[in-house]
Amino acid sequence: MGNMLITLDNLVFHVLNGIAGRSVAVDAIFIFGAKYLIYFMAALLVAYVAVSWKTTHFEGRVENFVCACVAAALGFAGEVLIGFLWFRPRPFVALQGVVKLIEKSGLEKSFPSGHATVSFAIAFAIFFRNKRWGWLFLALAAFVSLSRVVVGVHYPTDILGGAVLGCLVALAAAPVKKALEPYLDLIGFFRKYKRPEGAL
Repeated sequence: MGNMLITLDNLVFHVLNGIAGRSVAVDAIFIFGAKYLIYFMAALLVAYVAVSWKTTHFEGRVENFVCACVAAALGFAGEVLIGFLWFRPRPFVALQGVVKLIEKSGLEKSFPSGHATVSFAIAFAIFFRNKRWGWLFLALAAFVSLSRVVVGVHYPTDILGGAVLGCLVALAAAPVKKALEPYLDLIGFFRKYKRPEGAL
């Protein structure tokens, strides 16, 4: 069963990585997705809060923003820890014929994908609280993750592992945020716009 999963993982990787190197325009799209789209997601997260300024949704979106930040931090810590406990070489190190479109060190771990973990942590944290915006964040996280495979730096199972971890830390974000609230209250902005206890 394990060998079959590895074979399938490698097969899907080669199919997706096979997209790379055929068109300069297509390569540019996936390089953007793999390297820069996660920063666009961070900017969109700020916009998610900013567009609700002076509306009845603002306090709730500040809360959601903090949850997304907590989820991203938990996801980053989790993926680093997993990579420390079990090192999986990048596909361009372990496989032949990989087209690598972005520079990554072969000394860096492959599983789970840090980009997939953090982008899905943010996406699920918003999705659990606001479905309309959440679908947009999930679509962006999916493209970030797909791009990491196409450009040759991650296996599909690296992405799957990151997505699962991202979902789990998004679920954990609210209780962790609650535990951190005494410290968050030291920040004037958060204290000012904190949603009253029991409010919707």
